[in-house]
Amino acid sequence: MLFLSCSFMLTVRADPIFWPGEEIAVQDIVETMDQSDPGKGWLGKWRKMTQETRNRQTRWLTPLVTETPRLEQRIRYDVYDETLPNGNKKWNVGAGKGVNLIVGPTLEFAFSLPQYIYYPSQGRLDGFQGESFLIKNRIMSSPEGQKNYVFSVMLAAHSPLGQTLPDYPAHWIWDPIILFGKGFGNFDFMINLGSQWADGANKLFGIPYFYNIALQYKIGLVVPTIEINSTSSIDQLFFIGAPGLFITPEVLVGRFRFKDDWKLYFGFGYQIAIDARTVEKEYSNAFVMKFHLLF
Repeated sequence: MLFLSCSFMLTVRADPIFWPGEEIAVQDIVETMDQSDPGKGWLGKWRKMTQETRNRQTRWLTPLVTETPRLEQRIRYDVYDETLPNGNKKWNVGAGKGVNLIVGPTLEFAFSLPQYIYYPSQGRLDGFQGESFLIKNRIMSSPEGQKNYVFSVMLAAHSPLGQTLPDYPAHWIWDPIILFGKGFGNFDFMINLGSQWADGANKLFGIPYFYNIALQYKIGLVVPTIEINSTSSIDQLFFIGAPGLFITPEVLVGRFRFKDDWKLYFGFGYQIAIDARTVEKEYSNAFVMKFHLLF
């Protein structure tokens, strides 16, 4: 009788949360593969695994700057049209974004597509930037309609290859980041908190930390979003007034399904420097556009 009671309680338990032990267990991977339809081969098994993985998390759209804690499988390309302190323009084509792949039930790997910096009035500074990579591990998640949140950790790496900016260190740069998001009906927020380290060149950064905050509200296929983004350093622990602080109102539109699991969406926004020191250190404003192809 006791056994039946315990079984009933486990059966009717609501709002499951996918904890680390369940998420990363080898048995979870084996079961995912074993349940694949016969005859589809490794590609079909991988596609089934990625679908099950995405079903375990929320369906929020990814903001322009703030990194989503969700696992993504996509091709993404961003373009920044920046206005510099002297009034000249700078185009960042690619912005370090590229291809994201779900490689395990809780793991995502990504690499950037070619990123090109273009100065319309200063051609000598034009050129390709280094390659970027990231690996993300989803620690806990619960879909919309249940607990509606995601918690992940991520490590991003930026190579020195192809750097053209004279004030940019010719070293690998590493970004360890904590990512969290929580939803309440059509509203959700996402937070990033990270640091940045350069091999042999940390003095150029001042051991910086950075944070991103995104607030979203979904209205059908349109998602108005506002972000606060920083590139502050650890010796300037201010929310307002630290150099490298931006606010970004934006609109995300999608997802549009056009074949099986293939979907697309896009976004555009206007990034505004909050104070004079941000203008001097980074840029005064930027029009940002992005395109996502999900598969």
